[in-house]
Amino acid sequence: MPATNLILLQWRKQQKVFSQNLSILKKMPDEKAVHDLRVAVKKLRSYLLLLHTVLKKQGEISGFEKTGQLFKVLGKHRDIEMGLILLQDFEKRKKVTYTAFRFHLKVALQRAQRWAQDALSRYDDAELTQLTKQLSQDLKETNRLDLLKKLSSLFTSEEKKLEHLEKHLARQPHELRKMLKNIFYWISICPKDFFLNSSQISKLKKSLDCLGSWQDHEMLRSKIKHFRKDFVPDSREEYEKLKDLEKSIDKKMEELLDKAGENIQFVLKGSPNTTVR
Repeated sequence: MPATNLILLQWRKQQKVFSQNLSILKKMPDEKAVHDLRVAVKKLRSYLLLLHTVLKKQGEISGFEKTGQLFKVLGKHRDIEMGLILLQDFEKRKKVTYTAFRFHLKVALQRAQRWAQDALSRYDDAELTQLTKQLSQDLKETNRLDLLKKLSSLFTSEEKKLEHLEKHLARQPHELRKMLKNIFYWISICPKDFFLNSSQISKLKKSLDCLGSWQDHEMLRSKIKHFRKDFVPDSREEYEKLKDLEKSIDKKMEELLDKAGENIQFVLKGSPNTTVR
């Protein structure tokens, strides 16, 4: 299958996933549908960046603004929901209940749910339909061999950036995660062993899992810190309990970064296969 058709095939596949879950969510809340819709948006945005880069388009990426805004609103809901799940896990392990903070998160989740439903009801996917037509037109003149050579060059460039960011993992985990996620999505639409082998791809996925969990813990820690400082008198027992929880989260985040770093080093040590077939 020509590379251009393969990219469009994956784009249209994710567009379909997005539309199906959008229909579900416009009728009623559904955790799985929110997750699947957000993953579809991540992939679409990543494919769009890929094509924008290899086709050497000038200026900012356009035509994805409304979809990106919906993604952000649903992301706020997802962050609170994930925070509640992680909080429950810490409560079980530490055998401590954070009653006031849990109530705070539940109230915030209800508010975020209302905002999410409002954003879903207002969203019109005509933006994506138009963008698909534009991408189809842009790729008409692209030769398969030429496109794969551009991809090979792009991966080599990204690998160099990755080597630099990995050395400063603790300072730039968000940037590193964005880069790894794009590479992971881009690799999935290329021929087998095009740049990374199966073992490297497996380690890449594990590093993303670690960094994703790190980000979830970071969001929870941030919410705890703000709640503790803004709403809890420092004379209350709850204040010290939350400070102790923050320390536990810090420790967990360090462990996750260490694991992510080990997996990334494995990816970088492998010899990339950039053969264009």
